[in-house]
Formats: sequence, C-alpha cells, structure tokens
Amino acid sequence: MLDIVMLQVELGKVIEGVIRKKEEWELIGSRTYSWKGSQVLRCKRWDKVAVRWHLSTCTTDRECSGGSNVDLAETPQKFSELPVWRNAFTYAQLPTEKESFLRLGLNGYDRRKVFVKAFSPLKIDVDWQWIVGRDGCNNFTVRMSAMSTINEKSRAKLGEFCRLFDMDGFVDCDNL
Repeated sequence: MLDIVMLQVELGKVIEGVIRKKEEWELIGSRTYSWKGSQVLRCKRWDKVAVRWHLSTCTTDRECSGGSNVDLAETPQKFSELPVWRNAFTYAQLPTEKESFLRLGLNGYDRRKVFVKAFSPLKIDVDWQWIVGRDGCNNFTVRMSAMSTINEKSRAKLGEFCRLFDMDGFVDCDNL
C-alpha cells in the first residue's frame, strides 16, 4: 500500500490523516508452453490432462522445500467459444516469509528449473487452456505468469527477476 500523508491545520493543531491508495499488480514476466505432441495423439479423444509444474522455496544455503505439483484439466472448450485461462495454482510471497529464492519450472518442458531471487510482493500463477479445434484435435497450453507492484525502489530487482523468468517477451525487462 502506498501511504500519502496529509497535514491539516485546524485551530493550531496538526491533524495527520492517511489515505491509502491501492497499488496495481503488474505483469513482470510470463512463460507459455504449448503441447507439441504428434498429430495422432493430439487428435484422439482426451478425458483429462495432467498439468505438472515444480515450485520450491529455498534459503540462501540452497536448502529447498516444496516440489512438483499437479492439477487435472477437465472439460475442454470448443473452438467457437471465447478462450479462457483456468487457474491451476497461485503462489504468493508474503512479507513475513524468510525464503530467499524460488526454483520453478514446467515438468517436461524446462530442461533446467529457473532459480530466481524471491521478494515481496510477488505472485506467480500457473494457468492452463484446453481447446478442441475445428479439426477435432486438442490444443493444450500452460502459462506461468509473475506479477508484482512496481515502484522506484524495486525496479532493479524486478528487472533482474524478469530477465531470468520471462520467455514470452511481453514485458520489457529493462523498462519496468
């Protein structure tokens, strides 16, 4: 929250009032993965899709806790519907947490997990989208996106995080 202090003089007394302005979450990086399986597999009927990702919180000694997580995607959309991203998982770094780093990646897509410095506020979402195309074939996509609030003091660490995390190029990491 951004605190704006207003001073008001009333009969010789200084009265202090605080107005809290809600800060906006801004995208600081995203990684989108489309399933690139064979046409034969893509065009078979699917009942469910397992979405797997890895997220660990780590100390400065690189001792990590957490690991792989999974969500089951069910009920694909039809090609004629407006595409919707569905949330599988949300991670939020709270100001009280002591973890210094995050290790994350999408199982089966990232050869190496990304190791980034954690800070607060930070929110990472894992979302999926499943659309059966006009041809009857499955199109499955997973997206990891990171968001934070941007202010002058945090620009350097946000830029560093963005350069390590972002793969899609939607964000100009040098101009956060």
